[in-house]
Amino acid sequence: MKVNLGQKSGQAAMEFLMTYGWAILVVLVVIGALAYFGVLSPSTLLPEKCTFPVSLSCTDHSVGGTSITLILQNGAGRDMTVTRVSAASEALGTGNLGIGCSTGTITTTIRNGASATFTLNTLDSGGAPPNCAFRDTGRDKNRYNVTLSYNWLDSPTITHQLSGEMLARRTS
Repeated sequence: MKVNLGQKSGQAAMEFLMTYGWAILVVLVVIGALAYFGVLSPSTLLPEKCTFPVSLSCTDHSVGGTSITLILQNGAGRDMTVTRVSAASEALGTGNLGIGCSTGTITTTIRNGASATFTLNTLDSGGAPPNCAFRDTGRDKNRYNVTLSYNWLDSPTITHQLSGEMLARRTS
C-alpha cells in the first residue's frame, strides 16, 4: 500500500489545529465563566481612592446615606480658608455632571499640616432639601469629580480652585 505524503502532513496539521483549538476554546470558556460570576469585574479589582493635587491630601472619604464626607489635610505650606466643596457624578441627581452636592458656602480654616472634615449634603440646584440625591448607576463603585474653592489666609481676595477625584462605593 502506497501512502501519499501530502495526506500524512495534512492529517498532522489537522490534528495540531484540533488539539490547540480545543485548548484555546477551554481557556475562553474559563475566562467567560470568571467574567460572568464577577471575579474579573473591574469594580472589584479597582480600589476605592480619593486623589487631590499635591497641596491637599484626602486622608479619608465615605459616600453613604444622603451625604459625602471627605477628610482633607493641608500640605500646601500655607494656611487656607475653604469656602466651598462640591462633587459631581453621574451617580448624583439626574445624571448630568452639573447636578451634584456641595457643602454650600462655608468658611473653614485649615492650618498648614492640619486636617478638616467636610460633609457634602446640599444639592447644587438651590433651595433643595439638605441631602445628596444619589441614583443607582448599576455599578459597584462610582467616580466623583470633587472641586474645592479656597483662599489663602494671608491673601483672602483671590479665590482658587483645586479639582480632585474620588472612586467610591456607596454604603447604605
